[in-house]
Amino acid sequence: CPLLSPRNGIINKFIRTSHSLFMIRYALTLVYLLFALASEPFVHAENALSAFPGEATSSSVSISNVVPRQDDRGQLMDQHDGNLLKVGDLWYWYGMGYTDCKLETGLIPPLDCPGIYRKFGKGCGFRTDHELNVYVSKDLATWSFAGDALPVNGTRPEGIYFRPKVIFNPKTSQYVLWINYLPPARTPLGSYPDATYLVGTSEKAEGPFEIVNESPNFQHTGPGDATLAVDEDGAAYVAYGAWGNGHRISIEKLTDDWLDTTGEETNTGFLSPEKREAPLLFERKGTWYLLYGHTCCFCRFGSGLTISTAPHPLGPWTETDVEVNPRKKWSAHHEIPAQANYVFEVDGEFVYTGDLWTSAQDGLKSHDLQYWGVFDFDDTQQPPMIHEMVFKDEIVL
Repeated sequence: CPLLSPRNGIINKFIRTSHSLFMIRYALTLVYLLFALASEPFVHAENALSAFPGEATSSSVSISNVVPRQDDRGQLMDQHDGNLLKVGDLWYWYGMGYTDCKLETGLIPPLDCPGIYRKFGKGCGFRTDHELNVYVSKDLATWSFAGDALPVNGTRPEGIYFRPKVIFNPKTSQYVLWINYLPPARTPLGSYPDATYLVGTSEKAEGPFEIVNESPNFQHTGPGDATLAVDEDGAAYVAYGAWGNGHRISIEKLTDDWLDTTGEETNTGFLSPEKREAPLLFERKGTWYLLYGHTCCFCRFGSGLTISTAPHPLGPWTETDVEVNPRKKWSAHHEIPAQANYVFEVDGEFVYTGDLWTSAQDGLKSHDLQYWGVFDFDDTQQPPMIHEMVFKDEIVL
């Protein structure tokens, strides 16, 4: 065939050009991987064997960020993406259980979650057997496993689940779950435009939860990472980014029963640039704080935390450009190489929680570590800003 002849200059030029582009892409990928491995790891190895996952005293509790946490059975905790809720004298910790799949690294971005391109439900971190794990504690140090609050063999729709958040509605006496959901598709990447949240309820804090709304009224399509917050007047709000808006964060008020969002009626408009996710939303001393980082698919480097403030969840919001979790000098790692999950308050302190992705010492995603840190506020300015975080092997609450 003359077209495929070795003497055909056009074909030869195309082949040489394609080969060059492939080699450049391959070389850049290798450089990225080498840079990732050479960057400073977050775990302080000299302390890893001597520290304890959590130790409580009569007046305080110490929490380790460098030792895998164990429950009261001595089993490693599989707890990610979620939030904490205080009910009476007990703390309930809701999180995603990723089960014992092996950590993976791909050759094309995002490097730390190649499962996004694989067959739906097969890649690590993108399986359909994720569990909604619930742990219970009196002191935030000793945890008891309460069970899977949304079991696969129950009535939940088939799909991939992430980022659970649970709040209690005193008006309805129900615990309300919002959880990110990818419906079945050829690949997880192909499912993201159709992503949504499922809303469930339970009369008990530990569940199980029954799904009551499979299509909340979000203004923006394909909602991704989200968080919930409750104002002192009893109104609840959802902050979220979405595939349909380029991953820009906005906030909407929930309906009175907290089982849906009011959507466009209360949407704040965009509160962040594109490619932002993992929002945190909370109130302190009359100021509301919205923090978010760049898109981070199980990334080992962590993501930043940029602050916006407002007098009310629906605004008006002011961007401050203050970065609470900056990158280290000459390193790809953020100071806290974690992706944000939630902020909870204990004894007047506001505790940041995040996932230290790819940190598992045994190579299992289910055992990736959690990072907890106490926000340090500068009350000499108004509104008070949060000082830059510094990685600590251990905190005391």
